Amino acid sequence: TPETSNPDDLFRKPRPYGWSLPLADENQAYGTMVLLSSTPLDIDNDTILFLLVVCRQIALALRSSILKNRDQQKVRRLKFLHQIGAQLNTCEDVQSVYSKLPDSALTFFSDSASILHIFTSGQTQEKTLNQGFSDLAQHKLVQQVSHFQAKAAKALFRPIVIDKHQSPPETKIYQNFFEQFCAHIILPLISQGKMVGTLEFFLANKPRSQDLLPLGKEDLELLEILAVHLAATLERTRAQNQLFNANQASLLRTRQLTISHQIKNALLAADTPEKIIRLTLGALVSNEGFSCSPAIYLELQEKDGSWRGLHYASAPNSSSTESNLQKKPHHLNTLTNHLLEASSNIEQNARETLKRLRLQNLGTAPKRLQQAVSRNKPSVIPAEFITVLHASLKSLLPGRKIIVIPILSQEHIKGLILANADHISPEDLDFITLFTDAAALALDNTKLYQRLQSSLSSLNSAQLRLSQSEKLMALGEMAASIAHEIKNPLVSIAGFARRLHKRIPDQSREKAYSQIITKEIERLEEIVNNVLSVSRPENNNFKPQDLNLIVNDTVALFARELKNLNIKLEVQLTSETTMVECDGNQLKQVLINLFNNSIQALSSTINGHEHHISVRTSSYCELRQKQKRALIEIEDNGKGIKEQFIHDIFNPFFTTKHDGTGLGLPICHRIILNHHGEIRIHNREGKGVLVSISLPFKQITSPKPTV
Repeated sequence: TPETSNPDDLFRKPRPYGWSLPLADENQAYGTMVLLSSTPLDIDNDTILFLLVVCRQIALALRSSILKNRDQQKVRRLKFLHQIGAQLNTCEDVQSVYSKLPDSALTFFSDSASILHIFTSGQTQEKTLNQGFSDLAQHKLVQQVSHFQAKAAKALFRPIVIDKHQSPPETKIYQNFFEQFCAHIILPLISQGKMVGTLEFFLANKPRSQDLLPLGKEDLELLEILAVHLAATLERTRAQNQLFNANQASLLRTRQLTISHQIKNALLAADTPEKIIRLTLGALVSNEGFSCSPAIYLELQEKDGSWRGLHYASAPNSSSTESNLQKKPHHLNTLTNHLLEASSNIEQNARETLKRLRLQNLGTAPKRLQQAVSRNKPSVIPAEFITVLHASLKSLLPGRKIIVIPILSQEHIKGLILANADHISPEDLDFITLFTDAAALALDNTKLYQRLQSSLSSLNSAQLRLSQSEKLMALGEMAASIAHEIKNPLVSIAGFARRLHKRIPDQSREKAYSQIITKEIERLEEIVNNVLSVSRPENNNFKPQDLNLIVNDTVALFARELKNLNIKLEVQLTSETTMVECDGNQLKQVLINLFNNSIQALSSTINGHEHHISVRTSSYCELRQKQKRALIEIEDNGKGIKEQFIHDIFNPFFTTKHDGTGLGLPICHRIILNHHGEIRIHNREGKGVLVSISLPFKQITSPKPTV
């Protein structure tokens, strides 16, 4: 009818009469169906029953639709949780999963920005991840809101939802916040009863986001389950990181132990203190060692207690060699050479600065440095307690911290190593302590080795002297046996030959013959006297005498002969006291013999250069016995001695001259040994010979004043 052609018109006209029928089943009511009429309705029972059946069918349809929607929503949430759980369980870090949340099936995440806070064990903010912000100003605003709610989130241990439609905080921060967002949700990430972080959502002012509000119980449960998954992932990744770091630390310690063992072997194989110190510096500065680059070594001067810069080392610029050394075992010589390079290839500026570096007694140094030195083990102190000692230390040792390593030898400080300590951990300090203990042991071993070498040298020298004495003893026995057989007839022959020589006229041929006979007899007498001189014990007349005076007297004997032979004589006598306890005649005999040898060597040499003989006296300190000794050196520029003859020149009867007896140098050798001295031959074949004689000084004491 025209009256009902438009269904909306039915509700515009008054309908004062009607029936209300429930839409319900046995468990729940879903609504009502109302029948309206402008006139009273008269419905019979059958119609009422029919309408009730219709209402029940409508209720069943509504129930099915509601259950279907709920099931679909549960399926979507379960799929989401399964997806997030799978991603969290397979990922190596939280950030990768966190970045995929906006791509998930839930509209909730795509219409919101979020911040993930990860805490340390002390619940202090360690790391922050964020996403979904349109600009920097929006992000800054959200950070202020997040900071405002941080304490509440840590204290409550439950989700916090701040909705703009449900009594939001009356603060200016949230007034500005709700201009761009409609809600702020804070989820605590709790694992094993402790908070490991928070996940915050900021829902944008969009219809889809506003339709989610207010959040229902199921929404909060979903977010809580998500928080549990994230918290578990945080703990798992943290445990994995701790395990990885522990594994890396274990590998590092294993490598350090291996390298420390190899460096220790290199130290123990070193044969000089200098090499040990340089190896120690190289191990400290090397990247495969302790990375304490650069480092310097200061040596203690026993005379005045000062410290002198002696060695400097820095890590090589190229890391290729070090990486190869770290990856595979290497030969001891390779490691030694590599460590020595650190103190060899240094810049000229550093080398010059080190030469000028000298510190006075550390008695006036800062107490922190004095305490570090007195501990006798490595210590790390701030750099300012060291660099104040000398301006050069700031350029040589840049850095905030410096490790102080006393170098000990037989429980006494020998020197001090200062090195950069910016990257040293307490564990490294323990390794360095073990390492420097090995260096101290190597220094002690070196000193003992040097003593052993000195003792061995003394033993060899004693054996040589014993062998020489045995040879001379055998010669003496032989000389004693021939003395009676040769000398007495020779004396008679010499006497009659001289008488005949005097009676023969000067111009006759027989005079020349007799002169030859006389000279040969004199040579035979000299040979016999030399043999007897070797065989009989010396009657020594030791007394303090001036060595310079003995040299001058000997030089005077040869002055005319040297001038006639055009041999230049150079005499350099020390101005120091040269009083030695000796037999002057015997020493003069030694010098005469050596002068004769030099003159004969120069007379038989034609080298086109000026011939010269140099005589020098000086003093020196003998390191092994710590004794001051006098030194005489006689040097010529003749042709020298052939190397194959050097070891035999002190043997009796060995000679390189066609008319020599081979007894001159053995006699000299015996005389010097009787004076507790040494005679050495420094041969330069083709260039000359240097003979050095060392004698102990006579200790001169001042006479006591007479009262």
